Amino acid sequence: MKIFVGIDIAKLNHFAAAISSDGEILLEPFKFTNDADGFQLLVSKLESFDKNSIIIGLESTAHYGDNLVRYLVAEFYQVCVLNPIKTCQIRKNNVRKTKTDKVDTFVIAKTLMMQDDLRFITFFDLDMMDLKALGRFRQKTIKQRTRLKIQLTTYVDQWYSRRFNTFSNPVCTSTLSMLC
Repeated sequence: MKIFVGIDIAKLNHFAAAISSDGEILLEPFKFTNDADGFQLLVSKLESFDKNSIIIGLESTAHYGDNLVRYLVAEFYQVCVLNPIKTCQIRKNNVRKTKTDKVDTFVIAKTLMMQDDLRFITFFDLDMMDLKALGRFRQKTIKQRTRLKIQLTTYVDQWYSRRFNTFSNPVCTSTLSMLC
């Protein structure tokens, strides 16, 4: 018997619930914090089940679930990050059209249950997530640097033209040495 754990991710608090492959509710939705204490609470609730039969799923939601995913993978749980489009389809099929954190936990768990091929997060995936984050940070930093260079050039150009009534290249060595 498989146990499907659905986790609804948020910035400060997450909700989780578990159902069996038969559809029986094993854990009612409960709230836990997005920190080490909250992660330990989640694991303590899952300890009564066989770890090899547990499949944990959560929606891809920016970076809010990253630390939880890392924690669960390090604890050797099978973790699957779902595309929100898949859970949206299940939610639309639901008789009740409500969307709450508690309801979403079951929607996520049912989405897991209905997937034929689940792709579990590995340590390699975590390394790739880190590399992607570093790459994005580098690109953002380069854009900021470029913007600051343009602003500096504009200010130097304005200062230089007011003082010397000329529009020569403001970033030349002599101009910069006058500013220091």
